[in-house]
Order: sequence, then C-alpha cells, then structure tokens
Amino acid sequence: MKRILSFFLIILMIFSVSCSSNCNEGDQPTPASFFVEIIDETTGENVFENATYTAQQITIQDLDEVAIPFKFIESLNSIQIFPSEGESIGNTLVIKLNNETSMQTDEINVNYDVSSSAGECFTTYKIENILFPNNQSELAEAIFVVKI
Repeated sequence: MKRILSFFLIILMIFSVSCSSNCNEGDQPTPASFFVEIIDETTGENVFENATYTAQQITIQDLDEVAIPFKFIESLNSIQIFPSEGESIGNTLVIKLNNETSMQTDEINVNYDVSSSAGECFTTYKIENILFPNNQSELAEAIFVVKI
C-alpha cells in the first residue's frame, strides 16, 4: 500500500512539473484604459488644438485626490486614462483642466465600472459603463468626445 501511494505521489509530482505554465514573463496584460477628447461646446474645437489648455495643465484624480495615471497623446490631442482597477462598480474620477494664465478652469467628472476576466496566466481588466454625468459626450471611434 505504501508503494502504491508513493508511486501515485511520484506520478503526481511528475505530472505537475511536466505541466508547467505556458505563461511567459513578458506576456503581461496591457493596463485597462480609455481615451477622452475634450472639445469646446461652443466652437466644437479640441481644447488642446486651439490652445485653451496644454497637456501640462491636466490633472486627473479620484475622489480622494489620489493621482490617476494618464498619457497625453499629441497626435490625437486626446488623453489616455489608466484608472484604478480596485473596485468593480461605482468608481469616479475627475479630469481637471487649469490654465493659470487665462484663469480658465474646467472639471469633468467620470463615472465607470471595472470588469475582470481571470485567464491562465493573468487577470485582465476592462473599463466599462463610462459616463460623464455633467457633460455631453459621445463615443466616436473608441474615443469619448466630451464637451465643456
């Protein structure tokens, strides 16, 4: 009986070693994000193209004023936002634009949810149900166009 048990333990160990993960260290998921273009409600112009604001005048924070990472994409004059993936529903962040020279400021509230999908190697996250409750917006070619 001990030999049979030992044999099964050895087979189990060999099986677990031989079925090593197919995951590569370099295969990491891209962080969940979404894109925002901000346009002037009156003129319809992108506020970065018409120099109302510059990329350096953008701040994005959660409601606890913790900075949310983002990337300004010059070729599109849009912002790629990488929100927190911590909570699944009811998340809010604020895009703040502040031109100290012209004394113009704008704030855009963004509500969103996060879904997750566990794979063999890692969990991927997706930002969903993105809403701009105080601004008109539309989704055009995977970019949220928001009017201020």
